[in-house]
Amino acid sequence: DAQRLKDLGYKQEFNRSLGVIIQVVFPMSAMSVLPNWLVGFGPSLAAGGPSSLFWGWVVTTPFVICISLSLAEMYSAFPVNGGIYSWGYLLSNKKWGPC
Repeated sequence: DAQRLKDLGYKQEFNRSLGVIIQVVFPMSAMSVLPNWLVGFGPSLAAGGPSSLFWGWVVTTPFVICISLSLAEMYSAFPVNGGIYSWGYLLSNKKWGPC
C-alpha cells in the first residue's frame, strides 16, 4: 500500500489494518439492511405479496454484488482517503476532475 500511495503522490500516514469483525460488520452496516427492510417491507407486501419480496431479492442481488465487487476493485487500485470522491477525481480527465 505504501508504494502504491507513493505512486499516486500521497504519503502513507495511517496504519491500514482491519480485523475480521470489522471486515464483516462494516459492509453490513454500509448496506443499511434494517432501514431498507423497514421502509420497503410494508409497501412491497401490500403491492405484490410475499412473492414480490422473494423475487425482488433474487433479481437485485446479482446487481448489488457486481457493484460491491467493482467498488472493491477501485479501492484496491486507489487506496486513498475520500473513497468515491477521490476516485472520481483520479479516474476523470482534467476537464472534469476539479468539478
